[in-house]
Amino acid sequence: MTVKTETNFWKSVKRLLENGEEKYLISRIESYVTPGFPDCVIFHNVTGFFTLELKIVQANNRIRISPLQTAWNKWYAGYGAPVFILVNLPKAQGGPRVKLFSGAVAQDLREKDIDSVPGLYEGRLKDLDFLKLPNSVFNK
Repeated sequence: MTVKTETNFWKSVKRLLENGEEKYLISRIESYVTPGFPDCVIFHNVTGFFTLELKIVQANNRIRISPLQTAWNKWYAGYGAPVFILVNLPKAQGGPRVKLFSGAVAQDLREKDIDSVPGLYEGRLKDLDFLKLPNSVFNK
């Protein structure tokens, strides 16, 4: 049986957040009851709770994000909730990297390629540190 790329990405994110210097609690959610709900709910004692939608970049440098995922992210971001979309760029020049976006730009991600949309972080997954993001993303 072949493991989906997003499943491998999830395992890498989970390993990073649970085993890194800063300890996070992370749960993957598969919800058919609330369509559009993000893939992960995460807690850290500094940031509090936040959500993370995981995506894999396609060959055309875009991601597949459903209208319900777009609506959920825009709605919660509009109320100031810390919601993020993390895109895996496995074939990036210079080696695999990720790009982190606010959920507020979900509609732009649906319509444009990821290089056209400003992100909060771009680099190696192992260097992603949510605690180093601007304070405003967590309303601290």
